[in-house]
Amino acid sequence: FNRVAETTREYFIDIYPVKGLIISGPGPTKEDFINGNYLEYRLQNMIINTIDASYSGAEGIREAFAKSSEILGDFRMVEEKKFVEDLFREINSHSGKGSYGLQEVINYLKNNVVQTLLITDNTNLNRVEGKCKRCQHLQEAIVERQQVIPKKTEFSSNPCPSCKAMEVEVNEQDIVDYLELLAAKTGTQLEVISGSAEHGNMLASLGKIGAILRYNPGHSK
Repeated sequence: FNRVAETTREYFIDIYPVKGLIISGPGPTKEDFINGNYLEYRLQNMIINTIDASYSGAEGIREAFAKSSEILGDFRMVEEKKFVEDLFREINSHSGKGSYGLQEVINYLKNNVVQTLLITDNTNLNRVEGKCKRCQHLQEAIVERQQVIPKKTEFSSNPCPSCKAMEVEVNEQDIVDYLELLAAKTGTQLEVISGSAEHGNMLASLGKIGAILRYNPGHSK
């Protein structure tokens, strides 16, 4: 038990931080492990549930994965709901730390103001980029999926607005992928919210994207 607890602490706190633990094992072994307080206290507080397993070793791990899918799904729903509620709390309290609207959120994200970025998984948007090979001038537009090809055609068939060269290279990417890249540069937490859930509908009422800010940008830090 001590060896398992030490390995768990090393991996799940120091190397790969986790948000929750599911303890699985045959018979009363898992309860003995939990009740014996072998786990580091932070991990002890992260236990979501326990699962009875018929096997140990690799078979037991596969069994635990199979049985934990519903538990993890419920856990994620609760987590998503809290993120959205926190966003609405900031907005409704007029703290200045709740933001929504695609362009406003992107501007805050680029300026390292966003702490947590929320976007639904059914956001039907893509970013189209046109970059001049000669002068590196960049054009960009965020459009709905059905408008991607017309926008790419527009960028590629017209001269560069800066140097007038007909050498514009176009690319596209899903809006979530684009926001993920921006978030990674600023250490922002990105959470993709289920659009079909009730809290996803709440976020959809704000345009399917919102952000909890690090501070009120209307005031100096």
